[in-house]
Amino acid sequence: SAKKILASSESTGRDIIEFFGTAPEKVEVVHLAAGPIFKKLGSDEIDKAIVSKFKINGPYILSVGTIEPRKDFVTLIKAYNMIRVKNPGFYHKLVIAGRTGWKSEATYHEYGLSPFKDDIIFTDRISDPELVQIYNQAGIFVCTSLFEGFGFPPLEAMSCGLPIICSNSSSIKEVVGDAGILVEPGDIGGFADNIMKVINDNVLKNKLSENSLERAGKFSWEKTARKTLAVYRKACI
Repeated sequence: SAKKILASSESTGRDIIEFFGTAPEKVEVVHLAAGPIFKKLGSDEIDKAIVSKFKINGPYILSVGTIEPRKDFVTLIKAYNMIRVKNPGFYHKLVIAGRTGWKSEATYHEYGLSPFKDDIIFTDRISDPELVQIYNQAGIFVCTSLFEGFGFPPLEAMSCGLPIICSNSSSIKEVVGDAGILVEPGDIGGFADNIMKVINDNVLKNKLSENSLERAGKFSWEKTARKTLAVYRKACI
């Protein structure tokens, strides 16, 4: 019965049309944005005490999200295990920042089986100021999620200048565009190989970091507000 429906991504818009039988002309896509707190910090703004609080020391791979099936942290842990087995001298830790959600058993089971679990860190719930520090001090951001309605973590990571590797699924590829490396969902070897490629190639790593900042600049809450207002005005005609 609504005159218009706002969708946070083209992917979500298509889902609304497909699963609810909604007329395409009723759906308007208005992208969201990362909060202004998520930005690349200067060296004088870095707080090492925050990462130490979570027992993170040394370089690390970061992933962010609630521990639940669609985030597919099982694939991420398996990819990390593969990297460690193939590269005995590998010294990056794996940090997963986010609270425990529903059906989290598979993730923690995979973690329990890992021979490298001492280097896998779960932060549990974390505040935004802490998360900004965690993003800024990470070496690389990886998102193995199977589905996102919009995908805040990849955009937050890009806003902080992180090189990113993400699943080529749902709205993620729409938000990331060509700024990062996209991998098929569930491709353990693909994630493992690309993580190693970025970590071992500083030129590529720096280029992806530049891409991230440029891509993140295309999203803002002002744009979201203006587009939302335009939809309301059109709906009232």
